[in-house]
Amino acid sequence: MAFEALKYTKGVVIVHGKSELALVRYIHTNLHLPIRTISRKGGKTSIQINGLREFLNKKQFCSLSAFANEYSVEYDKRNKKLIDFKLFIIMDVDDCDENMQKQYRSKKLFDGHPLKGYIVPIYNIRNLEEVLLKAGIMTEKIPDSKKGTYYNKIFPINTKPMSVDTVNQIRFFAAKLKGIEQSNMLEFVEYCFGLISEELWKENDENGVVKNHTMGKAYD
Repeated sequence: MAFEALKYTKGVVIVHGKSELALVRYIHTNLHLPIRTISRKGGKTSIQINGLREFLNKKQFCSLSAFANEYSVEYDKRNKKLIDFKLFIIMDVDDCDENMQKQYRSKKLFDGHPLKGYIVPIYNIRNLEEVLLKAGIMTEKIPDSKKGTYYNKIFPINTKPMSVDTVNQIRFFAAKLKGIEQSNMLEFVEYCFGLISEELWKENDENGVVKNHTMGKAYD
């Protein structure tokens, strides 16, 4: 397992809201990744698919060099490209029409934007909560007033060094999502494992489940 520090940011993740923010922090702190998150007011105000183009028109997104400077991404000035980098955008699709969903998933929504070639649209149909319920990660719907506390409990930030245990926590999460067609979240998880030169499914049993491991405990 590669534990050496990586100098540059290798991934930036724009998140829809507080639940997506908690999930991304859970993954990148357990794997100790050079990944940064972008949210609106710490996830308290959502970023929606309908408003993504306007959001990406902010000055830090308008050129590759400006983006690289803002988020410490390696930039090849001669060839004008970002090095070993992806921009993930994690969105719910329940707040836009079907045509807008298709444009988002196909990346047509980002036509003409300098970051289009680096963008990986991650979708949750209809939203992250429904995906987590289908995957068995959540067992019941949570009122909006309790979501912040709930997601922080099942997706706790890791402050300890990376270990087999912290890596297997993310393997367990990924195993739960395997086969869930309503989300392509595994694309993000697989990229994260590539950054630490680990195989995502190596520690799984014959059923695709990580042995003898649990995620953060939710409400009883």
